[in-house]
Amino acid sequence: MKIRKTSQNSVEILNPLHIVTITYTLTYEDKRQHPIALEIEDDMVFVSFEGIGTIEDRLAPGRKGVTVDRTWILVKEGSYRLQAGFFTTDEGVPNDLFIPAVWYRDNTKGSGLFPSIDHSTIWSFLETRMSIPCCLQLSGGKRHFLCATEAAAEERFVASVTNDPHGAIISIPGWEGPYSYQGKKALIDTTSMPRPALMVPSGGLIYRRTFHLATYRGMRGMEAYVAFVASLPKAKPTDLPHPLSWNHWMELKLTRLINLVRRSENNLAYIIMGEGNGEVQDVYEFTGASFLVKSIQGACELARFTEHEPTLDCLQAARQSLAKRFSLVDDSRLLATVAKKIGDFFLKAERREGVFQDNHDLRTGQWGGYLGIGEFPEFAEMVNSRCNGEAMKHYLRLAKELRQLGYDVSPYIDLARRVSLFYSDIQLSSGSFGRWWTPEGKPKDIQGTNGAYIGSFLCALIPMLEESDPLKKVLIDAVHKAYMFYARLADEGAFYGDTLDADSCDKEAGVALLSFFMDLYHLEGDKRHLKSAHLAAEFIIQWIWQQSSYLPGESPLGRKGFSTLGMTSVSVAHHHLDCYGMAIAYEFLRFATAANLPFYAKQASLMIAACKQLVHGKENNLGRDESFFGWQPEQINHTNWEYFNRPELMNGHYEIDIAWVTILTLSFFDRIRGEFPEALQE
Repeated sequence: MKIRKTSQNSVEILNPLHIVTITYTLTYEDKRQHPIALEIEDDMVFVSFEGIGTIEDRLAPGRKGVTVDRTWILVKEGSYRLQAGFFTTDEGVPNDLFIPAVWYRDNTKGSGLFPSIDHSTIWSFLETRMSIPCCLQLSGGKRHFLCATEAAAEERFVASVTNDPHGAIISIPGWEGPYSYQGKKALIDTTSMPRPALMVPSGGLIYRRTFHLATYRGMRGMEAYVAFVASLPKAKPTDLPHPLSWNHWMELKLTRLINLVRRSENNLAYIIMGEGNGEVQDVYEFTGASFLVKSIQGACELARFTEHEPTLDCLQAARQSLAKRFSLVDDSRLLATVAKKIGDFFLKAERREGVFQDNHDLRTGQWGGYLGIGEFPEFAEMVNSRCNGEAMKHYLRLAKELRQLGYDVSPYIDLARRVSLFYSDIQLSSGSFGRWWTPEGKPKDIQGTNGAYIGSFLCALIPMLEESDPLKKVLIDAVHKAYMFYARLADEGAFYGDTLDADSCDKEAGVALLSFFMDLYHLEGDKRHLKSAHLAAEFIIQWIWQQSSYLPGESPLGRKGFSTLGMTSVSVAHHHLDCYGMAIAYEFLRFATAANLPFYAKQASLMIAACKQLVHGKENNLGRDESFFGWQPEQINHTNWEYFNRPELMNGHYEIDIAWVTILTLSFFDRIRGEFPEALQE
């Protein structure tokens, strides 16, 4: 490694090619200060500011980068802003900006108030927004420059990163501008607001911070980001203040699932979307076979756990209450019987042959394609590929479970066949299964990855069909066409539009494609599917938190000892954390095993451990009563954002009971336990 002085306030690091140029400035009493001296001694850089203090950098080379251990020694009382400027070379092409979980391809896809190039080309984001503090990547052709820091330990040292056409400026204390995105409908103009200052007392201040810098060449952008993640010091999962065994965790989850089941007027059953959500509860007054509720997936888990013998009193009580609600005996068939009632209830969602609109308003009785909160009310009248693919795939899983117990499941198989015919008939010439369709099969929105769920559904149905069944060849041809389309999306990095309650780039777009590619790989064993899966897996890495971010100690999350490590961000439109990581972990374990890439298994372990946190129970009360045992909040508001823009619920709060969290985490835990038991470490 070579350190070369390039000016009175900058040095260049080469190893042997250019890695980074580091610039040195300070702001004191709102005035920018420049060094009076800069000296290099071995692996150290010493920078002096007249009458104010010094900066000392110790530089340690890495394979593709350098680690900077910086010490600010501030001797003069007053208000400061600390800066660390890191810059790359001009390769003659514009640098594309990427910020994990915040900024992907200028955030131009979709609609909403989230930050994008349409609002500004220069942004400053707090370190708590992104999955690695102050991480920023600039890509010029096949040269990729990355920077990051460690998480702040105190609020006054929480940093922000600002993009520059050729680099990044990390500032302490951090600020957000020109806007601060604080809710779905809240993009706050901060240009006239004063920037925060670090107050240094008369005795001075010594502050240390580590920065990680790297330049990769000859790679794709996401490939470089994954390499950077792999190069960082490994964070260890935080010891939980109330650790649960996996059996205890599983029984709490099953308890919550059972308590979400309701009896319909005709003695069938459904799962409510959520309850106890205060002023926003009206948003949750519907049920659905898929997406935000996942009733059919939940029914499958009820069937799978029907013979489980409870060890927790709360699970035993939930079973007894369920039996009473349906006038059934609390025996080994109780949960399976209720699962069958749920499956039968949603048969009514088939509004005409093969047209499945599974959202059901519990107040009006309306059936629709999607009735939840979202960007476009006309979704209610349409048919959605994601909803249909999810529901049908789990109808097939439910059929397998109930058939083994002697139940007649032919209506479920017949429904799945009809829905598969609907989609094979309307599949676009490109191979896409689209996104939103009219009940007559006319495409209304063909963008995004929703159609990949249909691909996964067909991969589940094909092995269940006889070789002599003409539908089998039709569906095999359909998934082959679909693969060509969705593989092209992965090649192009077009991960967009998977969630229905937002319209943006989101992690679930990557998960949908990864799942489809792995389902197709397990169906046919074609190595091409693994290559496509690798692209999807790389994209997903940006949403996984690689460190435990700063949280206010007196916030609800701080008091619970919560760690962001291994949690997952939602989308560029939704800046909160969730427990979707249990599903991603399952897909990563499948991929890591098939592709022999242990990095992804290690990432899976982070997510699995993270999903053990914040489960309401006797030992870890989250502020609700015993009827909510097993509840795990959907929205974990770790940063300056809350879905409904309620400031009192930002920066360390948790909220919202919603069925999908209970069902998805339990379901994929169940699959991991069956296929990858070694991943469930106590």
